[in-house]
Amino acid sequence: MRASFVLVSTLVLLTTQLQAQTLNTEKRWLDRKAEGYFWYKDHFEPEKKKPKEKEPPKHPAPPVASIPAGPAPLSSAWLRENMQHYLDNAIDNPTVENISAYLLIQKHAMDKSFAYMDATEAATLGNPMLDEINKRPLANFAKKELDSLATENKTQMINNISQKAGLFVFMDGSAASTAQSTIIDMLKRNHNFSIINIAVEPLATSNTATNVQQDTGHSAQLMIKDIPAIVMLRSDGVFDHIAQAPVSYSDLQKRILVSAKRLAVITEDEFNSTRPIRNIDLYTPSTILASPGVNDGSLPISASEIVNAFKMER
Repeated sequence: MRASFVLVSTLVLLTTQLQAQTLNTEKRWLDRKAEGYFWYKDHFEPEKKKPKEKEPPKHPAPPVASIPAGPAPLSSAWLRENMQHYLDNAIDNPTVENISAYLLIQKHAMDKSFAYMDATEAATLGNPMLDEINKRPLANFAKKELDSLATENKTQMINNISQKAGLFVFMDGSAASTAQSTIIDMLKRNHNFSIINIAVEPLATSNTATNVQQDTGHSAQLMIKDIPAIVMLRSDGVFDHIAQAPVSYSDLQKRILVSAKRLAVITEDEFNSTRPIRNIDLYTPSTILASPGVNDGSLPISASEIVNAFKMER
């Protein structure tokens, strides 16, 4: 009986404690209802933030050296701009250092010139486009042969011109006109030119000119500005001024050839045959620089264009 009482008492006590614990639990849950699902903190622990690694200290970038404006030091452009300044400085303040600086710059310029001379020689010798002996030989025997051939061709060409064109020679009473008439007489004898002498005023008694006519407007029509004057006329009346001043016999021959070429009385090749030079076609291309091309802007025509143009012309 006593044991039953103890068991019942114990059971009542446990029931009472369990109800109290349940009420306390419900109260705590009600007090924390705003947390909702997340009040189970023991199941969802927040992630701990990893500490940031310290970045190594940044070193400042080295300052960029400023490039001075103007041409590169000791270049040919730099020498043109500055060499005189160093000379002036050496003269005005003649210390060993200032004089040495100028002399070293001068030596550098001379060395560059010498290097250019050597390179020019290497580029020209034997090059048919650049070696000038291809145009005019240096050997005396070759020059004499070339001169003789040119003289023969010149005589023959002027004879041919005299058959296709005539000359008007304007004179006055001056000594220059009298001397010029002697040259004209020589030309007539050697090449049988048809020549009409026109006196713009009475001639001197010592003047040996023949076939003289008075100026009746010829000088104005042919636009003569000075006396003595020589004009070449084709058979169709087209004219060209040879000279409007006194000329020597050899100069007159050369001018007749040039005037005949301008009047198309002779061809370019015929004219060139009277010159004591060879291979003229290599040196007088007519359209050698006519085509446009790429250029870096520092030259009016790039060096590569010039070289390529000469190669194409050949």
